[in-house]
Amino acid sequence: MTATATGAAVQSGATSPSATAGPQQEAAPKEGIPGDGTFLVGKDIEAGTYRSEGKNKYGCYWARLNDTTGEGSAIIANGNAQGPAIIKIAAADKAFQTTDCKPWKKIG
Repeated sequence: MTATATGAAVQSGATSPSATAGPQQEAAPKEGIPGDGTFLVGKDIEAGTYRSEGKNKYGCYWARLNDTTGEGSAIIANGNAQGPAIIKIAAADKAFQTTDCKPWKKIG
């Protein structure tokens, strides 16, 4: 069973693991999403299609965001996967939030 990008729930309180290496150097986007957090598209992660094996312990929550305010209106799409999940993060998305999911691997 596969979860797709739909829904409208919100979870707040996550912070971005993004850190700049200095004023002259930016970190390159990663090919995968390692774990819990809010990741900026184009800075922490690349746009594209990702797959996770699903939940770690309680359930795999994910959300595509148009800003990082933590407001419900920031959610483009979200879901709670109990098994494997596939999501497509668009280049226009501001961030991707994931909680209690196994690592996301870029597949496209």
